[in-house]
Amino acid sequence: MPDYACRRAAVLRQLGDDAFLVVNLEGTDPDAASMRYLTGYAGFGALLMTSEDTIPLASRTNIGQAQRDAPDLTWRVLDWDYAKAIAEAVNGCRVERLGVAARRLGLFTARALEARTKAKLVVLDDPIAELRQIKDADEVAAIRRATDVTERAFLNVLDGIADGVTEAELALDLEFAMRRLGADSVAFDLIVASGAASALPHYRPEPRAIEKGDAVLFDIGARVDGYCSDITRTVFLGEPTREMRRVYDVVLAANRAGIAALRPGRSGPDADRAARDVIERAGYGPQYTHGLSHGLGLEIHEPPASSGPHATEAYAPGMVVTAEPGVYLPGIGGVRIEDVVLITESGPEVLSRFPKDEPMVLG
Repeated sequence: MPDYACRRAAVLRQLGDDAFLVVNLEGTDPDAASMRYLTGYAGFGALLMTSEDTIPLASRTNIGQAQRDAPDLTWRVLDWDYAKAIAEAVNGCRVERLGVAARRLGLFTARALEARTKAKLVVLDDPIAELRQIKDADEVAAIRRATDVTERAFLNVLDGIADGVTEAELALDLEFAMRRLGADSVAFDLIVASGAASALPHYRPEPRAIEKGDAVLFDIGARVDGYCSDITRTVFLGEPTREMRRVYDVVLAANRAGIAALRPGRSGPDADRAARDVIERAGYGPQYTHGLSHGLGLEIHEPPASSGPHATEAYAPGMVVTAEPGVYLPGIGGVRIEDVVLITESGPEVLSRFPKDEPMVLG
């Protein structure tokens, strides 16, 4: 079980302010990632941390769930006027400087705190997310389980990929399979894109029937114990054209080059460049429209940020990231190959194991 008290102490040591406030209100933290990371509870509420005390608050509807998920804490009811309740907790601690995360605090709550407390708000970017970059053993184990569920679900639906089956049906089958295999939920809206639509990186599945000759791109992930997986494989219903086979080989080579560069001390742009060079040498540079990588954990996108040309983070052991180069030919189709990678002292460890060395041809 995670040592939540140790995590909370690490936050305060890192920030150096009198206190730090975590909120999951007004949709500011849809995955409740900060609250869950620090308490184990992922619902509506707030968490005030000081060097002297930890004050957790949950809505009256959710207080029972909070007590069940985080029994080591003494939960207070967050009444309907939650801004007032949070302000009263802050005032009761005689806090002079209160750290808050700009990315996860609604404007209404921020204004209420300024008006109702004597504390000076110290507005930070997202310090809990920064702390979450380095995964502990429990977190890595959960991501492994999520990746295993994702790949087993994909294997379960492969036989259902046939001429006439729709993208929407396959997406639904995948979600059902993940749930049956133990997933909390899908990690994001699953992408099943066929034919020319596979050239749209963030396509939404439609009731479009898959046809013989289509490339079918699956960008899928399960959430298990709160943690996400995110893998992409591109398969073909019938033999791919010569051009699409070449694109597949180029993307696979870029995927391997990018993974090899995911090493401690290397920067995001280094890894991105390693993959991008492969694609550009093949003449597809303009058709690669995103970065190589993003962090993965309680959220599907979290620090370290995308390893595009302007990223600044250096990789460190314990980070879990993706490697997902792609080439997209408008009106024809696209290929993306994405793996989940744990960065270790000795280099990258690929957590996803679904075959990719040859294009999978179905039917």
